[in-house]
Amino acid sequence: MKKIFLALVVATVATTGSVYAQYSGDALRFSQTNYGSSARFKGMGNAQMAVGGDISSLGANPAGLGLFTRSEFVFTPEFNGTNMNADFLNNKTSTSRSQINLNQLGVVFHMPTYRAKGQDTQKGVVSAVVGLGYNRNNDYGLEANFSGTNNTSSVYNMFGDYSVAPNSTQSVNVARSGSVSEFNIAGALNISNQIYIGATLGLVSLKYDYSSMLDEDGIASNYYINYNQNQITEGSGVNAKLGVIFRPSPEFRIGANLQTPTWFNIDDSYTESSNDPNVLTSETYNFSYNLRTPLKGSLGASYIIGNRALISADVDFVDYSTIRFSSSDGGDVSTIVDNNNDVRSSYKSAVNYRVGGEVKVNDFISLRAGYGLNGSAYKDDSDNHFKTQFFSGGVGYRNKNYYFDLAYQRVQTNSTFSPYLLPDYTEPVADVKNDKNNVFLTFGIRF
Repeated sequence: MKKIFLALVVATVATTGSVYAQYSGDALRFSQTNYGSSARFKGMGNAQMAVGGDISSLGANPAGLGLFTRSEFVFTPEFNGTNMNADFLNNKTSTSRSQINLNQLGVVFHMPTYRAKGQDTQKGVVSAVVGLGYNRNNDYGLEANFSGTNNTSSVYNMFGDYSVAPNSTQSVNVARSGSVSEFNIAGALNISNQIYIGATLGLVSLKYDYSSMLDEDGIASNYYINYNQNQITEGSGVNAKLGVIFRPSPEFRIGANLQTPTWFNIDDSYTESSNDPNVLTSETYNFSYNLRTPLKGSLGASYIIGNRALISADVDFVDYSTIRFSSSDGGDVSTIVDNNNDVRSSYKSAVNYRVGGEVKVNDFISLRAGYGLNGSAYKDDSDNHFKTQFFSGGVGYRNKNYYFDLAYQRVQTNSTFSPYLLPDYTEPVADVKNDKNNVFLTFGIRF
């Protein structure tokens, strides 16, 4: 569990005369993205690999664009409510935070293939589809407050000062913001209404801000010290997706998608400060590096029941041990090597599952539900403690020229935070249950 904690924490291990940054934890965070989707597929647990005909195909399986029969413009705002339940020094606290974001925006152009009079319009290349769109694939927004009495260690120990008695009240505020988002350019072909192939070029943007503020008040000896950490990370990258959907019968579809690694160039700025100049004045550490995230392979199947219901299931395979750092502009090679070693020793492959369904109540209204699970990436996590679960449901209204979809999604995961780190592992650790309640509203126009 200690390895897991060191990989998760976004902090710097500072010992006398040396600084070692845990960039491997950030690399995992930036690699754990979900497929962008509309409220329809959010409500279905995001199980979409073999469904298609939805703007979500831009950020998932681009072959699904081939199932469009008309052009569409679609956008999806989202509401995110986050609740953090922390257990820190045997004291339980709860913190909530909410925000509104743009989750998805896109347009798809359907172009039927020209056929001379008398030719079979259902054989060969039936149509081509081109799509452009924005997807928000991961959101880092959260805030946690926790406090308790620490009789084991002091933040002074982090700086090699053990003269202070470990008997204090420690209060911590942790805040994060930012996201990973993509602008996708995609195209697909419909071949004989049986085979659909597509490809996407993704231009990826990364923004991540982190802050941790510790207030320590001595109980046995009257003193006060604060210790603050701030991180600002920005990056850009590129990836590609290649997908196919095969429809052996009108009711049954099989889909597959291969997403290349995202090749990032990242700039990171980390600052630590304290009100006690004897242990620390404000210090800023800047580091630029290249990051390659893992390859992701996905398979899916869907089945239409009586033209009134749809069931769909997906599975992803991701090997997080293949994350790799490389030097940017002659950066610190030793830090690159150390973090690549951390990746190999701490991370493993993971399997993600999604299943969902949709039922037409009538010709206009549909009801949806779904479940998803992203497996833990940590070698030492035998009980899958750091998995992420998704529970969702939704409703949709569709007519000939426009549609609305509304979805609710609950995301549950576990994480750990610490206000400082110590070489002997006696630092306090907050075990946190993170519950996110997300609402998505999609509006689409057909033309």
